[in-house]
Amino acid sequence: MRTLLLALALTATVVAAQPTLTVTGAVGLPQAEFHDALGRVSGGIGLGFVYQVPHTPLAVGVEGAMMTYGMESRREPWSLTIPDVALDVRTSNNVAQAMALVRLQVPDGPVRPYADALVGVNHLFTQTDVRSEWRDDEEPLASSTNYDDTALVYGAGIGTQVRVHAGYNNRGRAYEVMIDGRVRYLAGGEASYLGRGDITRYDDGTYDVTPRRSRTDLLVPQLGVTVRF
Repeated sequence: MRTLLLALALTATVVAAQPTLTVTGAVGLPQAEFHDALGRVSGGIGLGFVYQVPHTPLAVGVEGAMMTYGMESRREPWSLTIPDVALDVRTSNNVAQAMALVRLQVPDGPVRPYADALVGVNHLFTQTDVRSEWRDDEEPLASSTNYDDTALVYGAGIGTQVRVHAGYNNRGRAYEVMIDGRVRYLAGGEASYLGRGDITRYDDGTYDVTPRRSRTDLLVPQLGVTVRF
């Protein structure tokens, strides 16, 4: 009976919770030995989905981010027998993050500061794409991951949401739109990864990689838009 009551209480909490969807631009600033080994700032996009329990400061959710910290582009012939057809080749160095978070936030009002605790993974990978010409809306002809590694990450951050619009959708349900600014310090575990120039290509069609290894600590400022349903 206690288990059933607990399950019903949890279900009622999730149903009553107010979901928010956040899209942000993110900048990754390597810290400490990650900065010494990499020395590059990354940039990308983040996406978060958070449930805030009504009339309480507690919220839980998940977030993901994709940032690129290096890129090389070149033109190569299709083959030795078809040198008059060229392809665009792009190699990118990336970090993908997936994290769970617990948030304490002022639940209502035009300005809502908050503090987050986060835990998840950093996935660092280098990928090469081949396209007939480089357009973001074109699917690659071929793609390969040249190197990848994963490390645990945890951290904390602070932020503020500022309401810029409130209204009702066509079903009569209230919603809010907020500007969302935040900064996180994320302590990442050790990982091996490639930076710009760490792939050596040979004329016989083979290549070698020279990985770097360090902790993967990041300071991540973000600015975006949050919609509360």
